[in-house]
Amino acid sequence: MELNKNPRKISGMFDEIAGSYDFLNHLFTLNIDKIWRRKLVDCLISSGIKTEVIIDLASGTGDLTKELLRLNPLKIYSCDISQGMLDVQKRKISSPLLETVLAGSELLPREKESVDIVTIGFGIRNFDNPGKSLGEINRVLKKNGMLIVLEMFGNSVKSPFFFFYFGKIVPKIGKIVSGSAYAYDYLYNSVKEFKNLSEFTDLCAVSGFEHVNSVNNFRKFVYTVYYRKI
Repeated sequence: MELNKNPRKISGMFDEIAGSYDFLNHLFTLNIDKIWRRKLVDCLISSGIKTEVIIDLASGTGDLTKELLRLNPLKIYSCDISQGMLDVQKRKISSPLLETVLAGSELLPREKESVDIVTIGFGIRNFDNPGKSLGEINRVLKKNGMLIVLEMFGNSVKSPFFFFYFGKIVPKIGKIVSGSAYAYDYLYNSVKEFKNLSEFTDLCAVSGFEHVNSVNNFRKFVYTVYYRKI
């Protein structure tokens, strides 16, 4: 299928599935996705990296945002283009440290070099222009600030399991539960057509980031990747 990543299209799609999004995410990963987010934050806690101001970009319903609150920052900006997803997040999380913002990846709500960490959990493959978005992330990050990406890097995956489970099972269950005829087919194709980890790291390098570490969460497919602004 042809992927339409126009922000209006993507926000409408996520508005449509917001109510069932958490249930399906945790069902499809057998709750292992919760462990990946927790380990990301555990790594930051042990690293001693400055975490005063954080942007959680493409934050969705706030599962990663909630974990990031364990860092006790001065402020977290939770940004997403779907108001429906942010509405779910507001019902889940209440904290004076948190500000939810209806914002896309190409115009972030902070001034130049004012942010310590930007996180993106399962969102960057939906960006219409990843290079432009990385440039905007670079703008708001302080020097040596961290970009951390938790993502499914799928276009080099040849496993029959991937094609059967994500290509057949997930879309069928997703359609039944969410009521969306499009979203979970889009999910599969967005992963399949996204860059592999090496290609994505090359794109980050062009945008002014150096690769620090990659953590293989699942079958050389789901990674948490740490980059530092040069």
